[in-house]
Amino acid sequence: MRSFRLLAVTVLTVVLTSSFTLNAYAVTELKYDDGVEESYACPSQNEWRAVEFVLSDFGLSGSWKLLTARFYQSTMETAYGPVELHVLNSDGSGDWPGSTPITVTTTPPAGWNDVDLSGQNVIVSGDFWIAYKWLETGLHPCLGLEYSAVDGRSYYGSPGSWTVDGTYDYMIRALIGSLGGAAVGDVVEPVNKLVVFAPYVALLGVIAAVAVIICKKTEN
Repeated sequence: MRSFRLLAVTVLTVVLTSSFTLNAYAVTELKYDDGVEESYACPSQNEWRAVEFVLSDFGLSGSWKLLTARFYQSTMETAYGPVELHVLNSDGSGDWPGSTPITVTTTPPAGWNDVDLSGQNVIVSGDFWIAYKWLETGLHPCLGLEYSAVDGRSYYGSPGSWTVDGTYDYMIRALIGSLGGAAVGDVVEPVNKLVVFAPYVALLGVIAAVAVIICKKTEN
């Protein structure tokens, strides 16, 4: 019985440690689109599309770690191919310090493509941009658009020479994690961490059940 208790404590410690690690950031999704694709754009080679994220638009201040960039692959024109992801500085003129461009190749199914940027340790504050450069000519790939309530934060052009798109919101989003930043509004959408922790809770249950069986066999 003593060995079972020791095993239970060990397992619980591992699970709690994993949970604290995963919960190191209060994750917030920044978005200007409403999530409903109403049109699409298929830029040509070397064309750019970008969204400027202004933290104050979301009631946020302080410094945040950029965790994920999101890109909506159109479901209306399902062509696939490579794009180059850039995190740009506050005026969109060049790459954010410490960030590295990433080539992303979209693949089926259509919908949201997530790019993990947490390893780049990009710390943002104020304004930053998520920009994509198309690397092939034709329909490779197409970006989802919506126009029900345009925010004026979507741009076409290139770094240092942007034109605001007053017709559409581009379906490009960002996930950021708190590093002492403060939320003073309620327009952001926190990620549901119950989904993240559920596998660990299930794992604890399985291990505990196995431990009970082993313990009973040992006692017999």
